[in-house]
Amino acid sequence: MRRLNILMFLSLIAGAVQAQFINNGATVTIQPGATLRVETDFINNSGTVTNSGTLEVQGNFDNNATFTSTDPSTVRFIGTADANVSTGGAVLRNVEMSKNGGDILLVDNSMSIAGTLNFNGDDTRIVTGAQSLVLPTSADITGVDANEYVATTGVGRLIKTVAGNATVNLEVGDLTNYTPVSSVVTGTTYTAATLGGRAIIAPSLTAKYADASDYINREWQVAATGIAGYANTMTGTYVAGDVVGMSSLVKGATFHTGDWRFDGSNSGASTVIASTTNTDVRLSGLNFFGKVNLKAYLAGALPSGTTMTTTLNSNALIPLASPYSMAPFNAPAVTAPSIPATATDWILIEVRDATTPTTVISQTSGFILNNGNIVSYDGTALRLKNAVASGHVAIRHRNHLGIRTATALDLVNPPVLKDFSLGTGEAYTNGSITSNANMRLVGSVYAMWAGNANANANIRFAGLSNDNATLLLALGGNTANIVNNAYNGSDLNLNGVIRFAGLNNDNAVLLNNLGGNTANIYTQHQ
Repeated sequence: MRRLNILMFLSLIAGAVQAQFINNGATVTIQPGATLRVETDFINNSGTVTNSGTLEVQGNFDNNATFTSTDPSTVRFIGTADANVSTGGAVLRNVEMSKNGGDILLVDNSMSIAGTLNFNGDDTRIVTGAQSLVLPTSADITGVDANEYVATTGVGRLIKTVAGNATVNLEVGDLTNYTPVSSVVTGTTYTAATLGGRAIIAPSLTAKYADASDYINREWQVAATGIAGYANTMTGTYVAGDVVGMSSLVKGATFHTGDWRFDGSNSGASTVIASTTNTDVRLSGLNFFGKVNLKAYLAGALPSGTTMTTTLNSNALIPLASPYSMAPFNAPAVTAPSIPATATDWILIEVRDATTPTTVISQTSGFILNNGNIVSYDGTALRLKNAVASGHVAIRHRNHLGIRTATALDLVNPPVLKDFSLGTGEAYTNGSITSNANMRLVGSVYAMWAGNANANANIRFAGLSNDNATLLLALGGNTANIVNNAYNGSDLNLNGVIRFAGLNNDNAVLLNNLGGNTANIYTQHQ
């Protein structure tokens, strides 16, 4: 075998040689301008190979010894068959992917390229699998398109070194689709810094929220090292087949530390965009979910103190389906898996435009608990589906006057708590409404006005569309009637019973909220 290696070396001086290559100890040099063509496998078991020209390999590339690449040497992968590459820690200078016809080059261990990776074949990919492909700052990738790119089929990534603030493109995809991710990276200092990423498809996807109806079945893991003051705005490009639901509702989001986050969330044509300061995230796309911590009280369920009744709940009268999908609310239908143990009732949260608060952007049904806290339909922290990054937040109930914030809230990184019960200054006040404040003081807390049985945004005992008439209608026009086990807007104290007279009657709730004056009309401050 040593004689074969020497003969090959002598032939290379004159020009190109075609042969199998197995080196077991020889010193082999590919001279500048020379081409060594290996039509089967290139195997360097021991000895030294110095590439100063071009090495063409049709089969596997397996280096277990010393392989040195000088500038501007090239390793060119050719042929029409899949192959494996194991560099044994050697850094290649320039690499050409000249394979054709859907063939791949599988990386068996970490592979580094110091010069240019040129995809000049047709329908060919480098497949990382469990390994990584590393390119320093000086390296470049050319010839990439929908059929030629780096396929990240496992935990292996495409990694590029980063010397300073820059836009770093990671030309990655799965075996079938080219779906690159671009990063606008900034930092204060860079120390042996890198940015790496991989495209991820099923079955390795992170679970979306259960109520995410519009999303993509694709993610990108993007991880940075050695960057102080790190920030990254990422843009991932997906393909049409990735989309579930409506692509117009799919916005960028990142997953880290156990939750989806929507910093810098945006979208473009077949792209999702999001920002992060976390050095290892997963980027994907789903409905934008605003987040906010809310506390409010319903006056009808708060006879005194700071704990509302849960009578509807304890009597199993609260339906699993939200009541707000019907007029006049017309919110998206949603069904709860169960009713939270301390829930007082369903509640409706609206996100409204930051500059035009009468414009409703999204509606979300949730539960208001007996301590005033508001949670999602599944009992978890409140999420506002298809919201925006900043907007006014309104709270509406089926027989109480609604309230909303006086200013727009940050719905991406919200404050600890927006507590409406602290005072009328916590909610918007319509200066043209002088009949009533935006909320009612009940004991030591402020609560939403009760008595709006017909959900028409005002409380009145007499006149057109009055709530007293709605109450009588629910009782069949007979003030002596009692309707038990009711989940109905005329149950103004939320105790599951509709009655006009006697103990805990709803007529008293209506009059009490009107200050005992049947001529009063109280109006919603929205």
